[in-house]
Amino acid sequence: MQLTHPAETLTVDFYPEAFIADEGVKRYIKCVSFSTGQKSYSTVSKTTFKHEVANRLACGYKVTDFHTEKFDNYATYNPMACAC
Repeated sequence: MQLTHPAETLTVDFYPEAFIADEGVKRYIKCVSFSTGQKSYSTVSKTTFKHEVANRLACGYKVTDFHTEKFDNYATYNPMACAC
């Protein structure tokens, strides 16, 4: 699913991470794209996905696309890592 802010300054994409037989999707790859061209990646649970989508829709975001295929652009996927 892709959500876009009406001011077109922020786009949030959710891609299914994996399909589990008889269980569906449990996790999603979230990609936040900023108007500056920067992107932020993270992995979120199904519950977090549902809450975030509901909150963003309540704040005026619009659904602009649906991603039904598994995320496959791991060349650009750089989640924040802990440098402990």
